[in-house]
Amino acid sequence: MNIFDKTMGLVERTLDLRGARNRLIASNIANEETPGYRATDLHFQEALSSAAQGRPPVSLVSTHGRHFGLRGPGAGQVTGRVAEVPAGDLPLDANSVNIELELAKLSDNAMQYNSAAAIMGIRLRQLMSAIRDAR
Repeated sequence: MNIFDKTMGLVERTLDLRGARNRLIASNIANEETPGYRATDLHFQEALSSAAQGRPPVSLVSTHGRHFGLRGPGAGQVTGRVAEVPAGDLPLDANSVNIELELAKLSDNAMQYNSAAAIMGIRLRQLMSAIRDAR
């Protein structure tokens, strides 16, 4: 019996990925003055949306029927993709961090993390209420 539904798995994975993205953005901000540093970002929204709709986030090609495949629920398979942030004209030190953009991304990511955490908190309170009422 599984007491957590598909939504809880999706919210859990969202929190994991938002946390990972937050660490990348913090790294970008910390390296604002590092010559040659290239800003990166974690992209996972499309894969997570696909997983939420029941489509597998990644596809694997196997050459034999007994090869191992992906395991677990769809959202748990989403890992995201780290990619370099496209930069226009680079300054002389070749650092691609745009501090205003990184701060905006940090704020947006934190807001979305807090929203997912609030959803998780509501679901856990509902479960606690159901457990208390069952006594």
